[in-house]
Amino acid sequence: MSLKDIKSKFIVAYYEITNWFYVKRVIRKHKKTADWDKFNLRADWVGRIYTVLNPISPGDDGDTEEVLKIKYSERMRPINLYLDSLGLSESVYPAYENPKENTKSLLIVYTPIFNVITTWKIINTFIILGIFFGTKLDSWTWAGIKKIINWISLLF
Repeated sequence: MSLKDIKSKFIVAYYEITNWFYVKRVIRKHKKTADWDKFNLRADWVGRIYTVLNPISPGDDGDTEEVLKIKYSERMRPINLYLDSLGLSESVYPAYENPKENTKSLLIVYTPIFNVITTWKIINTFIILGIFFGTKLDSWTWAGIKKIINWISLLF
């Protein structure tokens, strides 16, 4: 992995972190608004936005899961337009989950987009930094800086 590749990964990671802070700021600003409550949206500390969609009518109980997802995606349109008006349409993506088995309700989770930063990479960073500071790198020589670059490249 070249120094150019590492630099580009750091730039992408920087944009992902700023994107995450933007999502958190928008959630904090609009969490108490009437539109937020109208769509029954909730958020957690990670920056994910949740809502639950229940079946429209009793006749939907006989529909297959694929048909229900199509109906739910039509019902998600106003929520997506609202998130677009907040500037979140390019920052979050929806994921579908069944909150409980044998129910036709659908949990929609809008998660911030991360391509470079993952939980394991964060854990690896702390491990490598611990090793780095634990071994007290010999000195800030060119050979030491090359070691740092090699350790960092292991993260990505």
